[in-house]
Amino acid sequence: MFARAPVKGQVKTRLIPALGEQGALEMHLKLMHRQIVVLNNFELCSIQLWVDQLPEHAAFEIFKGDVKLQRGADLGEKMFHAAEEVLRGASKVVIIGSDCPEIDKGYLQLALLELDKSANDVVLGPALDGGYVLIAMKHPHLGIFQNIDWGSELVLQQTINKLDQYGLGYSELPALRDIDTAEDLGSAL
Repeated sequence: MFARAPVKGQVKTRLIPALGEQGALEMHLKLMHRQIVVLNNFELCSIQLWVDQLPEHAAFEIFKGDVKLQRGADLGEKMFHAAEEVLRGASKVVIIGSDCPEIDKGYLQLALLELDKSANDVVLGPALDGGYVLIAMKHPHLGIFQNIDWGSELVLQQTINKLDQYGLGYSELPALRDIDTAEDLGSAL
């Protein structure tokens, strides 16, 4: 799981106009805690939490796996480096964010099942806003993370274009809503 350290004013910034800095921080903590509980109870694979800063933060203490520091210039580089590291010791990796309350054990199991299909090099969990809430793969592919307009409604389509460009087989899971903007709050928690 990828997450930002819960630092007031630096998390869920698109929610600050609606909730204020404290409210955005509280929403981030709620969403992250919910996802940590799901992962802590997921027995099919080992779990890791990749954070942007402060890996020793008290909010991460309940996580039962390793807490690691993200590295890279943008989200794509950070996800590639995490995937590359995980895949040194595993046959597949599933990367999720911390802001999709609909990701549950069943959704994670479905991603692993889809990735087991021989035609699939990558599995995507689309977000309703045009991004994705999950990406799973058997091998690290730097190219699918490069030149993506992260945080925009173009992310999913740009990623699919990259998969096609590199001749990688993929499948898509059902689309889910993540919580990024005030409009998304109606589905939150």
